[in-house]
Amino acid sequence: MGGYDFAYIGKPLILTGALKKGAVKRLKDTLEFWVNVTRQDALKINSEAYQLIIRTRLMHSYARLKIKEKTEHWDDQNWGEPINHWDMIATYTGFSLVFMQGLKKLGIIISAEEETGLFHLWKYIGYLLGIPAHFLPENRQQAVEQFYWWSTIQAEGDEDSAQLAKALLQENLENTIYKYAFQRQMLKNLHQSMNWFLLDEEINMRLKIPKPVKPFSVFPKIVVNSNKITQKIYLRNTSQYQKLVEMGNEQQKKVLADYIEHTPKDFHY
Repeated sequence: MGGYDFAYIGKPLILTGALKKGAVKRLKDTLEFWVNVTRQDALKINSEAYQLIIRTRLMHSYARLKIKEKTEHWDDQNWGEPINHWDMIATYTGFSLVFMQGLKKLGIIISAEEETGLFHLWKYIGYLLGIPAHFLPENRQQAVEQFYWWSTIQAEGDEDSAQLAKALLQENLENTIYKYAFQRQMLKNLHQSMNWFLLDEEINMRLKIPKPVKPFSVFPKIVVNSNKITQKIYLRNTSQYQKLVEMGNEQQKKVLADYIEHTPKDFHY
């Protein structure tokens, strides 16, 4: 959600018409990509995850051509090329640097070894997606520097950004994983509370994300305390750590399976 506050990087989603088609399919695709590429030994040649990366690379190439071909409204001077290398680096910094920052705020302890491994993983994924390897950050310091300089050429969130944020929140109500409307509304309220916890107030205001209502406003604190308790139980030794990894793996795969089942099969871009 926070990525939408950078106005220029979201323009391809606007100009390809992805906004009008809703966030359900986009969220499913992103989740499918993330779950598959982050599993153990996932990136062997021609594996499912490897094929997802190559498919995404081809989709980026096609989008670059079609955006420039079909629209007269692309602003090269401010936005650069559609889905350019620097925007791609910023996106995948979101999967590493920003991802870990959010986890830490939620009470998750990340070791130096895990941090190094995560940057290495996303550098390789970025390379497979077509970003020259020497552009990609290898550690926190490089990632912070890259992200800072990239942010200096980005405008703050605009009306398009707010529309993308609204569509992402609306996904909670459109998704049929939960059967009843009140369940979907509760999920939306929970996600709003998490946005207000993880993002600065001015970002939430620019993206027009409604303030959380009680009792949902306390949800992030519950998550933080739960994470701290869970880690005290499971981070005592290597075998317990591995059990936590396995639990997380199963939970993430279950969420993905639900999204795949409940995303309409005839929903194409």
